[in-house]
Amino acid sequence: MRLRLSDEDAAFRAEMREFFPTKVPQEIRDTVAARRHLTRDQFVESQRVLNAAGLAVPHWPVEWGGRGWTELQRHIWHEEMQRACVPPPLAFNASMVGPVIATFGSQEQKDRFLPATAILDILW
Repeated sequence: MRLRLSDEDAAFRAEMREFFPTKVPQEIRDTVAARRHLTRDQFVESQRVLNAAGLAVPHWPVEWGGRGWTELQRHIWHEEMQRACVPPPLAFNASMVGPVIATFGSQEQKDRFLPATAILDILW
């Protein structure tokens, strides 16, 4: 069976397909493609590039950097990131710490920790 993307989702895929190889430094993408370990600086730089474009934590609540994407858009984002050999956001920050703070943290904790968590300032 062949599924076809809607025009909107096809445009979204084209946007992601252009962004990743043109904005994330080639050296970082080459390191991922060669399956070598990223340095701390490479990982932080990649995360900051994604964060500056609003692509670091798209599954978070919109008020904290999320994008409000559909599941298909999140799949396309991830698929195109892999296709371009871009390291995914650090799972500990993006999928564990951030969502817990966004859900259960006080407003003060959210204001203090979520922006830093999205760009790796907390663990680095």
